[in-house]
Amino acid sequence: MSFHNSSSAADITEVEKRRMNDMPGLDIDERDRDLLQRQRELEDLDGNTKVNWEMIKKLTVCGVAFLNDAYDMFAINIVAMILGFVYYHDAEGAAQNTVPKKWDTLIKIAVQIGCLLGQL
Repeated sequence: MSFHNSSSAADITEVEKRRMNDMPGLDIDERDRDLLQRQRELEDLDGNTKVNWEMIKKLTVCGVAFLNDAYDMFAINIVAMILGFVYYHDAEGAAQNTVPKKWDTLIKIAVQIGCLLGQL
């Protein structure tokens, strides 16, 4: 059943009455009215939405940003190892060429927070 041509709450109420007459014992409550209203609004959006250049640009930018964030989250482990080789090469014992745990954790947390803020 399509409510695409209905333009007001009175039209939806009329449709509900017909539906109730078709199915005796069925009571339409407020939730059903909300669902019918949402369905009508979504059908209006489907009928009026056209793909345009602006939509394509927005989807492209969002997709590139999403892939960039994913790359950053995977690459940070390699970056942390490189930072260890560059800045902690003169440490002694097992700490040689590794970033200390607290700094390693802070770097990785900063990347996660940056990705979260970037999505907003």
